[in-house]
Amino acid sequence: MDWARGDALETSCACAALRRAARAASQFYDLVLQPSGLKATQFFALKSIADAGEIAQWRFSRENAVAVETLSRRFAALRKKGLIASRVGRNHGERIYSLTEQGREALNGALPHWQRAQSRLRQTLGDSELRTLLRVCERAVEAAQKAEQLRAINSASHHEAEIGTPEHPQGADSMAS
Repeated sequence: MDWARGDALETSCACAALRRAARAASQFYDLVLQPSGLKATQFFALKSIADAGEIAQWRFSRENAVAVETLSRRFAALRKKGLIASRVGRNHGERIYSLTEQGREALNGALPHWQRAQSRLRQTLGDSELRTLLRVCERAVEAAQKAEQLRAINSASHHEAEIGTPEHPQGADSMAS
């Protein structure tokens, strides 16, 4: 396909467009949240933990589509600031996070700034466009998760085809020929 002449929908990269939009939104929220001392990612982590009461790292990772490694670094920074506490869960190595009193205060102090950012975005986009944006983002997350599940299924099927199954070892067909 000739990239210079291709249809915009055919040549546009959904990943690049989503990442660009996410970076722009993060920069905007970071700017508005700056007086609170929190970055947008920190605010969202604190808010998610507060909403859950306490949450396992793996669950936060899955619900927020954040790599566990990224989350470990992010949570380590929040622990160092004294904003979250962790404890070991029932499962081996499971980490459970909750807000500290200082974390609640930081979240409450940042909330008016976050509301201001939300309001500015709503004014710029309008209610209808903002609702559409939120729906499209949610659908993009669902689509990416479904694509990953299909990749995992295809990978497992490919692996089985390479090694065969107990009922049909790979070599059985070639010996029958």
